Amino acid sequence: MVSVTVFKDMIKSPETDLSKICERAMDIGMELDLSDCPYGETTGPCSFIKRPTSYYFFLAGFVSLLRLKSILEIGTNYGGSIMAISKGLHPDDIKESRLVTIDIIRKNEEGFKGYPHIRRIEGDSLDGEVARRVINSFDKEVDLIYLDAVHEYEHTKRNLDIYADKLNPRYVVLDDIRQCDEMRRLWGELKCEFGDRAFDASDITIRKGAGFGVIKRK
Repeated sequence: MVSVTVFKDMIKSPETDLSKICERAMDIGMELDLSDCPYGETTGPCSFIKRPTSYYFFLAGFVSLLRLKSILEIGTNYGGSIMAISKGLHPDDIKESRLVTIDIIRKNEEGFKGYPHIRRIEGDSLDGEVARRVINSFDKEVDLIYLDAVHEYEHTKRNLDIYADKLNPRYVVLDDIRQCDEMRRLWGELKCEFGDRAFDASDITIRKGAGFGVIKRK
């Protein structure tokens, strides 16, 4: 198995493609303890999921592998995904990390007590004043934007236009890129724009139905 240190040297090379980075991220994430990162409430047959879902391990591993520290999540829900992202932080980076998550409602206040370094912003991510607060939460360009809000073309694209333009992330991760025609359309456009720097990680993250996309912007 390739060590994290060696792999970090490898990913500096243009010959190392995004698929290998994603595969390694999932391997690393599966070794992390995410037992206190529950998915929470759902609209499916099971009304509440007490365990982490598969792509949480990917997110944690991705942050760990690339040593990301400045991260915006759009779409908090119960908080499991941003908590998993926090689990991927290097211990030396927690104090200087900047993790911000936004949603129109606040859930799981008790669970978030264990993550005081995560800043929660309540409101509509497309509202101008809310967007200003989110953007001003960062004092530099961000490492990652994770987008898992309303899975519609216009809503997702507007979030990308606002936050990617202002925060210039190194990476963008989108959930549910296969969920509906609108999201498939958006992912198709992003794939055309970014080419090999847009990778469909649905199989790796065990999201074959809903889909999961990763973009390396720079």
